[in-house]
Amino acid sequence: MRYNNLMENRNRKIGKDNLALRIPIWVWLTIILLITVIWKVIWLISGAFPFNSDEAITGIMARHILQGERPIFFYGQSYMGSLDAFLVAGLFSLLGESVLAIRILQVILYSCTIITTALLGRKLTADWATGLLAALLLSVPVVNTTLYTTVTLGGYGETLLLSNIAFLCSMQLISNADRTTPGKDVLVFGFLGFFSGLGFWVLGLSLVSTIPAVFFACVELWKRRKNLPGGWVTATLIFILAFILGSFPWWFASLQAGFLTQLKELFGSAIAVENENWVIRSIKHLFYFIFLGLPAALGLRPPWDVKWLALPLLPLIIMIWGWVFWKFPGIYKNETQPTRLGWKMLIMSVGLLMAGFVFTSFGLDPSGRYFLPLVIPLALCISRVVVKAEVPRRIRYAIPVILLVFAAIGTIESAVGSPWITTQFDRVSWIDHHYDDDLIHFLQSNGETRGYSNYWVAYPLAFLTEEKILFVPRLPYHQDLRYTSRDDRIARYTELVDSSPQTAYITTFNPSLDQALREGFTRLGVTWKEKKIGDFLIYYSLSRPVRPAEIQNELTPRMENVK
Repeated sequence: MRYNNLMENRNRKIGKDNLALRIPIWVWLTIILLITVIWKVIWLISGAFPFNSDEAITGIMARHILQGERPIFFYGQSYMGSLDAFLVAGLFSLLGESVLAIRILQVILYSCTIITTALLGRKLTADWATGLLAALLLSVPVVNTTLYTTVTLGGYGETLLLSNIAFLCSMQLISNADRTTPGKDVLVFGFLGFFSGLGFWVLGLSLVSTIPAVFFACVELWKRRKNLPGGWVTATLIFILAFILGSFPWWFASLQAGFLTQLKELFGSAIAVENENWVIRSIKHLFYFIFLGLPAALGLRPPWDVKWLALPLLPLIIMIWGWVFWKFPGIYKNETQPTRLGWKMLIMSVGLLMAGFVFTSFGLDPSGRYFLPLVIPLALCISRVVVKAEVPRRIRYAIPVILLVFAAIGTIESAVGSPWITTQFDRVSWIDHHYDDDLIHFLQSNGETRGYSNYWVAYPLAFLTEEKILFVPRLPYHQDLRYTSRDDRIARYTELVDSSPQTAYITTFNPSLDQALREGFTRLGVTWKEKKIGDFLIYYSLSRPVRPAEIQNELTPRMENVK
């Protein structure tokens, strides 16, 4: 079907004779996907993304899956399902085990997100212009989106895609209000239940999208409940069963670990370390949301640092977003009833994300990952305003170009120099992993295949060496020597290292820890050698194996143990 046939006279002001209006939709989608993939490939080839421990654990899990293991959750984090690792395992079986294979999966997931965003824009507004423009803007996204849709942390790519699918299911029911297809409506409601359940297991963050989708779907079906096969009760039962099916791994694990434990994990018990009262915490989180989170989501700053990006364009970008938020209410009022309901659904998802960030422990982390669900509503909102607002054609075309150039410049600036484009917002974890190969060669040459290090060193080593070199994270990486036993994610590794007749130690950016290790070795009468490779300091050739417990006298006075 041709573009001009689908526009339904909504965009006559752009011009009927425009060549763009005569290009088939599939061609536009193909072009947008090519831009998306090329942009990703550029940064993958450039080595702009350091290989960190969260990503390494996903790879290790995928390897274990191919060996017959069936983990339900991300190792050490029972609020994040293992779907990402299973998908990576599938690519490993086709392409072999590599960091590139892990990232290819993220490119595939994001490409699917691009397609579903275009479809959602079409479903939301009854024309392709908004959806295609939103997809185009996402093809060269701001650095925060580029990062978390290229490097995996365990489920954020899947969450974006599943959220889009949930929105599409709900919009199908909303836009179908005047048609008589009750059987199809119940089927779509069942699909919504399944994908909402799957998202619930994959990552609780998906709830900010699936809850509004389910709410508006329920409202629509309730209005026409008398026409549903089996009535409202049957439709509800189908939804519940589909939800349980999609989230079955979560329920299965909860039966073993306890529902209360799983719910605590889901709502951030692992990061609930703030000591202030709830009101003070919420005010602080609100500050983070407005002045750190939103700027990261809009690409005004990189998620790991507080600095402005593409500074010459920054005032113009702020003006564009101000204009969008000023114009949107007027455009919303002139939309059809189904479109207004769809916008309410997206706005509700933004409100839920804000509430979840402000009022839970997740508000402690304003780095940018939790703001990823804002990407789709914001892209659709600005695209709709650009398409519908009464502005000269040159301005209508200039705004997307400016936004794309701004996103590109911000990403380029972020990729130049340390820490490159990183998921780590704590400077002590900005390790230069370009020296990983040198470190591995040194350890292998000296027979140091077992030892102790911190979280950000241990798991990349394990994955890159096919688990031949195992260093368990029993050392703190914070400079004040804070440590949490949750860093030690794989019990089998710990058993192998603790039983090894030879151990080494690796530290990074931690003078206090280095001093404690040297004092401990000296007190124990142990001799050792030291080697500096990049950001890594290796203690090797120990005259006897030393366990971390043996140097607690030096560590304990300076260590705050975080449970």
